[in-house]
Amino acid sequence: MFWFLVLPTLRTLWLAFFDETSTRFLFLRNFRFAFTDPIMLEGFRNNLLWMVFGTLFCVGLGLVIAVLADRSRWEKLYKAVIFMPMAISFVGAGVIWKFVYSYKGEAAGLQEIGLLNAVAVALGGRAQPWLLLGGWNNLLLIAIMVWLQTGYAMVILSSAIKAVPKELLEAARMDGAGELRIFTGVTIPSIRGTLLTVTTTIVIFSLKLFDIVRVMTGGNWGTNVIANEFYMQQFTYGQTGRASAIAIVLLLAVIPVMVYNLRRFGESRAFK
Repeated sequence: MFWFLVLPTLRTLWLAFFDETSTRFLFLRNFRFAFTDPIMLEGFRNNLLWMVFGTLFCVGLGLVIAVLADRSRWEKLYKAVIFMPMAISFVGAGVIWKFVYSYKGEAAGLQEIGLLNAVAVALGGRAQPWLLLGGWNNLLLIAIMVWLQTGYAMVILSSAIKAVPKELLEAARMDGAGELRIFTGVTIPSIRGTLLTVTTTIVIFSLKLFDIVRVMTGGNWGTNVIANEFYMQQFTYGQTGRASAIAIVLLLAVIPVMVYNLRRFGESRAFK
């Protein structure tokens, strides 16, 4: 534990107070950079977008699909199709969706191969440089996360829904409650712990997100995130001190969510 977790963290914290050569002490200058640099502020904003919209859509769609699929005779097929993207790496997903959003421009001799542009043209519209559209490109990248993580949320929540005691559901029906009332008043409270665990897990993923942005845009066009800026500072600019400070900031952002998850896990084990 010490060698693989504590020591690297302390080493990173130590480097965060020095310059790129790790010889000149800068005190809090690197942390000041992390919280004031325009590119870093853009990264914080985008990570917040990923955390809010990505988590909301992943958990929301996962819950809806879990409920609807459980009532279908094709339950296993539907769940297999939705869960299948989980078998793809984040880099692989980025490559796939790069073809979906592909835009060749209006240069002579170049044929559009992007799926989304093919649909737009078929409907009478024009091909668009989707990843260059400010305000929309982040949401289009978040759609990739939703495609990847909805299956995870669906499987976990489906198991929790199946574990809800049938007696509670039957008692609610005997009291005259409709299906919507049963869902909001019985099912949701019964799976609250699982729902929170799934939510916090996806929040952690959104905070440390890197692969999708790196493959799709490289952090350009207003899509940068904290982890990508860490990569740029360390491996492109050689700013070890700044990169270490960014890593510590990212660690501090993730720790509260991890602690909450571990506490929930401990409480559930104690309850059992």
